[in-house]
Amino acid sequence: MKKIVYFFVPMKKMGDENLLDYGETGNVKSACHQKVRFGLNAALAGEIKADDDVKLVLVRTMTKKDGLNANSLENIELFKAEISSLLGKKIEPVIIEGEFSETKADMEKVYRALLGELEEVAEIYADTTFGPRLNLMIIMNVLNFAERFFDADIKLILNSKVLFDKDNKPIEGSQELFDVSPFYYLNNLTNTMQASDGKEALKALDSFFKL
Repeated sequence: MKKIVYFFVPMKKMGDENLLDYGETGNVKSACHQKVRFGLNAALAGEIKADDDVKLVLVRTMTKKDGLNANSLENIELFKAEISSLLGKKIEPVIIEGEFSETKADMEKVYRALLGELEEVAEIYADTTFGPRLNLMIIMNVLNFAERFFDADIKLILNSKVLFDKDNKPIEGSQELFDVSPFYYLNNLTNTMQASDGKEALKALDSFFKL
């Protein structure tokens, strides 16, 4: 089965201080204890095998003033090397360029480009840790489209958490991996829920939370 991985490349420089052990953290509980710069790679280790058919889609952010962010180019190479090492095979990604912008036209451009990489009956993994905050809304809509029209199986929506000290350096031990896909499925539940009014809808939701 095809596996599609969506990753938004960070704009900040991911130096050696960003090498952290994400194993057994958060609600993902990855068995990977190799230090990585990008939490997604720890989450994928063991989930994706060397012989899997993988499409890696990277979104790099540009600014109208400075053009392509230089750090993102370096981070792409670091990410490629890291994921290739963990999965045991070289992976060449599809690159999508997006503006550091919240305009309707720019968001639609990224959204449509992400949709263009979908394939029928694929397993999808997505990481929205980095990049503009609206990327989370964009990827949620991409996943909904993929489920409805491409018969996709949403395997992971990842957010990596790290705390930083006063010098903006990662604090060892604060790193965690969280699969936020329950919130994605909660939206699906809301869309299918039947209730006579808002109060009844809230009661139905509270009953669901108790399951």
